[in-house]
Amino acid sequence: ALAGAASKVTGEDARATDLGGQEAGAAAKLEIRWPRAGPFFLGTRLDLEIIARSADGEIAADFAGRATVEGVLRDGRPVELSPSFSRGVIRLESIELDTGRVVARAGDLRTESSRRLLPGFLTLLPPLTAIALALLTRQVLLSLFAGIWIGVFLLADCSPLASLLRSADTYLVGALADPGHVSILLFSLTLAGMIGIITRSGGVRGIVDVVARRARGPRSGQVAAWALGLVIFFDDYANSLLVGNTMRPFTDRVRISREKLSFIVDATAAPVATIGVISTWTAYQVGLIAGVLPGLPSETQEPYLFFLRSIPGSFYSFIMIFIVFLTAWTLRDFGPMRRAEERCRRGGGVLRPGAQPLADPSLDQMGDAADVRPRWHNAAIPIALVVLLTLVGLYATGRQAIDPARRSVAGLREIFGAADAYRSLLWAALGSSIIAGLLARLQGLALEEIVRSWVSGARSLMLAAMILVLAWAISDVCRDVRTGDYVMALSRGFISPRLVPAIAFATAGVIAFSTGTSYGTMAILIPIFLPLAYRLAADAGLDPSLGDRLGVGALAAILGGSVFGDHCSPISDTTVLSSMASGADHVDHVRTQLPYALLGAVVAFPCYLLLGLGVPSLLVLPAGLAAAAGAFFLLARRRR
Repeated sequence: ALAGAASKVTGEDARATDLGGQEAGAAAKLEIRWPRAGPFFLGTRLDLEIIARSADGEIAADFAGRATVEGVLRDGRPVELSPSFSRGVIRLESIELDTGRVVARAGDLRTESSRRLLPGFLTLLPPLTAIALALLTRQVLLSLFAGIWIGVFLLADCSPLASLLRSADTYLVGALADPGHVSILLFSLTLAGMIGIITRSGGVRGIVDVVARRARGPRSGQVAAWALGLVIFFDDYANSLLVGNTMRPFTDRVRISREKLSFIVDATAAPVATIGVISTWTAYQVGLIAGVLPGLPSETQEPYLFFLRSIPGSFYSFIMIFIVFLTAWTLRDFGPMRRAEERCRRGGGVLRPGAQPLADPSLDQMGDAADVRPRWHNAAIPIALVVLLTLVGLYATGRQAIDPARRSVAGLREIFGAADAYRSLLWAALGSSIIAGLLARLQGLALEEIVRSWVSGARSLMLAAMILVLAWAISDVCRDVRTGDYVMALSRGFISPRLVPAIAFATAGVIAFSTGTSYGTMAILIPIFLPLAYRLAADAGLDPSLGDRLGVGALAAILGGSVFGDHCSPISDTTVLSSMASGADHVDHVRTQLPYALLGAVVAFPCYLLLGLGVPSLLVLPAGLAAAAGAFFLLARRRR
């Protein structure tokens, strides 16, 4: 709600004069209306209203002419504004405060109003608190909530109790009250439930078995594991557990080290999931984008379509998938991985002497029902149906949203641009869950077990759902304290907007490595870097289309950097899961995978620099893959 401020008024009823010298209407007083109660921050932007009121307190709609406004800044510089009244109201947008005191004059009327002005660096406390606590405690939920509380503490005039209550009843409830957010949560949980059914009914195991039967040696075995990592694109946990456990007996037989298997599993799971058109990662990422996108001048206002635009810029993910293929097909390796493979080929064992392979207590939870024969179509049909129904839903909702006069001539891009991605994804996940359940029932699975499998799959995503809600809330807090405005003011003339994608990639890599979580890193950085990219581009006078590409590039860089840091971190859940599923020593897995992850990052970083210079991602990506291949062949040698 807009909070009216007490105003100091001098003079009797006044009449403003329009530009032609004619009297325009009467008013008894002026009022300055602030966008909210509480303090504001130096260097941040806000919108103000100056209202002319009649003697009875109503807005003097016939009051026109100009007013003078003092105490405000534009781009950090003091200005005296002379805006015109429109129907008794002046709206000042994106201004900054000088001292917190604003004075407005119109004719004989004068009013002033003040707000407490806090140092601008305090707006950084919400995200910095979340980052610092995540580094220290490695507890993402606690860290995100602490960041929310700090931000609300500042907004609530530093009241500890009021800020705690508002964190819950305003920001957390507000994050869940948004229909788009609820759609994303329902889609995520429904898709995870479908995965639970097709896993329990032997569908995913059937796909794995079909691919594994074609592998006969070290090369085909590694390529088969890589291909399975691409096929199981809808969830990184399912990818790691199923590929690692299924391929392990075969790779042991053809003397592929456990270090290599865990690398193939880890380096395909998250990269494939993060660029998958439909996956649990996609749902999470779209949810984060949905919390930020409405306030940005993007050409694409649909969060799902905005995410799709970022896929070609996910350089690190594509490069890592390509490097895994190169090392599998050429049988070349470098660094500690080469020594591990040579040991295995010479009969030294798939594990180094003294290694301590991790157990896999979650295997029983991910396995098939004991009396159900694995069938690949139990997974292939529902997964294909998700993609098909999503496309159909996008077309149907987009066509419905277009003006009837244009429906006959509208192209696919226009139709998809007007589509309701939330409804389309939800319909697709729901329909595919039903089909997956019917296939499982036809195969003989009891209805009770099907329901239990669906619930178990949905429950596996609860942590991600909780992180997502907290991420939406901290995004709203950062918006209200205007963190992006202050970062923009701080970096004005210092950070080029063209460097934002590269900086976002490096920052995401450091945070994800330190915290061990891709999800938490995305939740912290997307609300900061997406607004920053657009605002710096606008301040630099760049073409809006280039600014839009920089915003999309910043998103792709955050996603890629998060996966990179996750690959390097020994405390990452997916890294641990890959070691467990592959039966590898965890320290050996991290040590042998690290050089490959660093190679991918070293090649990806200049790709983001090129993206910032305006080179289209569809041109940068082939160049990045070629550079990755050149560096790989320079470093790697065939095993002896």
